[in-house]
Amino acid sequence: MGPKILNPYEILTELSSSHATGVLKISNGSAIWHIYFTDGDLLYADCASHTLIQLSYFLCRQGLERVLPILKEVPPTSATENPEASPISQARAKILQSMRWLDEMKALDTSQSKQLIEDVTQDALESFLWLRQGQFSWSSKASPPAWITALLGGNPLLEVEDTVKFLRQRTKGWQGCSSCLGSPYQRPYLMDFRDIHKAVEGGKLAPKALTKLAQLMSRGFSIRQLSVLLKQDELHVAQLLGPYIEQGVILLRNPQPPYDQLPTIPKISKPSIIQTSPQRTAPVFKIACIDDSPIILAEIERFLDSNRYEVTTVNDPIQASAVIFRIKPDIILLDITMPRVNGYRLCSLLRSSAMFDETPIIMVTGNTGLIDKARARLAGATDYFTKPFTQPELLNLIERHLSSQNASLM
Repeated sequence: MGPKILNPYEILTELSSSHATGVLKISNGSAIWHIYFTDGDLLYADCASHTLIQLSYFLCRQGLERVLPILKEVPPTSATENPEASPISQARAKILQSMRWLDEMKALDTSQSKQLIEDVTQDALESFLWLRQGQFSWSSKASPPAWITALLGGNPLLEVEDTVKFLRQRTKGWQGCSSCLGSPYQRPYLMDFRDIHKAVEGGKLAPKALTKLAQLMSRGFSIRQLSVLLKQDELHVAQLLGPYIEQGVILLRNPQPPYDQLPTIPKISKPSIIQTSPQRTAPVFKIACIDDSPIILAEIERFLDSNRYEVTTVNDPIQASAVIFRIKPDIILLDITMPRVNGYRLCSLLRSSAMFDETPIIMVTGNTGLIDKARARLAGATDYFTKPFTQPELLNLIERHLSSQNASLM
């Protein structure tokens, strides 16, 4: 059976209102959640895509960096020793064993251990509430690890209604950061350090603070990792970066495995608009053209019908990414040979963002060699278009790729 459409809020509310006791298991690809209930209250939850890095994050958030060396001494469990166990089972077993080890070694007091369990639970629930499809099963016989039950003294960890209300408000906070942001595991970066001095509407970071952030971002840290280094809540860090991301000054790389398998921040649904006229108009497609030759840009703009295409031209490759992230084009025409940032590099950077995973990127160049075409493919280009070209050739290229893109979305 394939994945089903899910409404996580309804599932949790129903289990709470029915005073259920047991475990809800949800899976979507390699991401698997276990959510334990006792009499309708939340006892514990985890996500198998999490790693020891997550545990370190929560410990640092409590100011417990001194405990981190103890995590390196965790003995293996039967699941992690078993080579036939799936990587997901091994990862989950490692997390549970590490938490139990910290408890057994008295590395944490009772309140700190409970806080760690609560942090792991809320983090798992947050990603679960972003889920839109998957498979789930319920077992009334399964129970959480005995040491967790003993530590909590039989008392529920969280009340479902309050927890869901808190996480829904938090989700709204994530959604308000930037339309480009999909995950706290995305890795922000600056393409050009000179962008630090750009005026950004809504930006609250001084150039000195942004310079410090840029230095950290150059090391490939995710938003979550940055929050640990800055000793700030990750949502607060994302909110500070939001205006810079939205206006293309700061770009985002995709999350690294296994976090790329987790659900992304839900997009804000737009209200329906009632059409008063039954007439349909042809869609206007956005096309971005990046070339350091004003003559080529002018020719492309002249060739494309302004009634069907909205053409944006950029003759400075350094500024191109900011423009592309702002306008979110349906198709990108990209010259290869440009100063400072060539087309291959710009194409690779765009492909590293989830926003442009499927966007057709066409390399437009005077080079015709097989090596150039191979490099374009390796950089993530959809197609290769050779100069000089005629208007019919350009229009056929554009329509072919727009048709293919629309067909893939059907």
